[in-house]
Amino acid sequence: QDPGPGSVIRPGGERGFVTVDGRRVLIRRYGRGPAVFVIHGSPQSSRAVEAVCQTLAARGLTAIAPDTPGAGASDPLPLADPDSADFAAALHRLTGTLGLSRVGLYGFHTGAATAATFAALFPQNTAALVCDGLPAWTETERARFLADYLTPFEPRWDGSHMAWLWARMEAQTVFFPWHSTAPAERMSMAVSSPEQIHANAMDLLAAGDGYRPVYRAAFTFRAEAVVDRLPSTALVACAASDVLAAHLDRPALAGRGLILPDIPNLHAAAADHLAAHPGEPAPDHLAGGFLALGDDRLAIHRLSEGPGCPLVMLHDAGGSAADLTAPTDRPVIALDLPGHGLSAEGWHGPVDWPWTVRTALNALNLSDAEVSGVGAGSVLASALSGAEPVPCRVLGVPNPPPKLSPEWDGAHLIRAFRIASWEQLFDPWYRRDPAHLIHRPSHLSAAHARAVSLLLAQQRWSDLETWAAQNAP
Repeated sequence: QDPGPGSVIRPGGERGFVTVDGRRVLIRRYGRGPAVFVIHGSPQSSRAVEAVCQTLAARGLTAIAPDTPGAGASDPLPLADPDSADFAAALHRLTGTLGLSRVGLYGFHTGAATAATFAALFPQNTAALVCDGLPAWTETERARFLADYLTPFEPRWDGSHMAWLWARMEAQTVFFPWHSTAPAERMSMAVSSPEQIHANAMDLLAAGDGYRPVYRAAFTFRAEAVVDRLPSTALVACAASDVLAAHLDRPALAGRGLILPDIPNLHAAAADHLAAHPGEPAPDHLAGGFLALGDDRLAIHRLSEGPGCPLVMLHDAGGSAADLTAPTDRPVIALDLPGHGLSAEGWHGPVDWPWTVRTALNALNLSDAEVSGVGAGSVLASALSGAEPVPCRVLGVPNPPPKLSPEWDGAHLIRAFRIASWEQLFDPWYRRDPAHLIHRPSHLSAAHARAVSLLLAQQRWSDLETWAAQNAP
């Protein structure tokens, strides 16, 4: 009944979880061949390095991109202020857990600091290294960034934290540092698209205020402490447009780096370099936790173990398996439904909700399991089992449903938080009158978490809600 690692590994953009020292680590895999670990920058996740991973895969390499500890869907390190050495040690434990003793490394910005530190600490495990934008801070810069770059992220009832988040992600495409408006610190690049800004915003939302210790490691990194210990197969490079290109002229890196005209050229040079100094071939099976359904991936969560008949739990529209409370006296499996939670990626076009879940249960050998759900998930469970649904709330959305897809001004972030806030006060949330009042305490943390879930689901939330309203008795 366990999907097992073999059911989730398919060529190109695969995802799965690995347990390292009790921590859950999400990894992405691209291609087949010698292993190259690709380490993303901050405050991002592994989704941000897909372009270079695709280039490496096309060159006959296996690109393995983890969400670094505390970023994306990976659990944080049990440390208050981890530094690059701590992240490098965690990466070393990951490579060992996957059975790899000699690997290639590619790191971008914060990831470059981690990769360089790995190569300095574990030269016997490093086949080759590419640092894309290795920082070499001055003491003035370091003090400035540690003092005011890492603003605390704190949800507020008025939703202003969402406005701040969008403005902060916009600003980092215009200024470096992002919180400056000085003409001398304005970058000569176009503002990123709403989709790109949204992706970065969602990465920070995944980490919450935990983004700060992850990002802090980039500013405490000291290039001068590692560059003399890098292997001969190390390549320090930068695209000409990168704000860190100027760091290659600083004392710690002078004469060691290469500036390339643009990002595609840099990725191609990295692929050539890493292919020329290959590590061990990656094993066929790396991770578990996702089920392949065509080109899409469904996240599978095992919430509890035990004897007896398995229970499959389905979450509400706009939610995820993280919302569910499972009994502990039997095996319980939960799915992140298409377009929701960790299944949010992909799922283009209409979804046949009952067919998709039924197909997943058959693939997991759970076709005879008991299925239950919450809200819209209850209606979906009844469509599979024929039992009477117990939606637990009023089903339906306004016509037309509110848009949660990226907008240029970030209004969708605030809209999601307002919906989540009103859900705690009225049922349905858009009937804001005494007849639909909910008499229960409101919790800011719950409203924020719900807003993040809604943003992950975007329009799949209203798709599932509408289907459930149409199919409820």
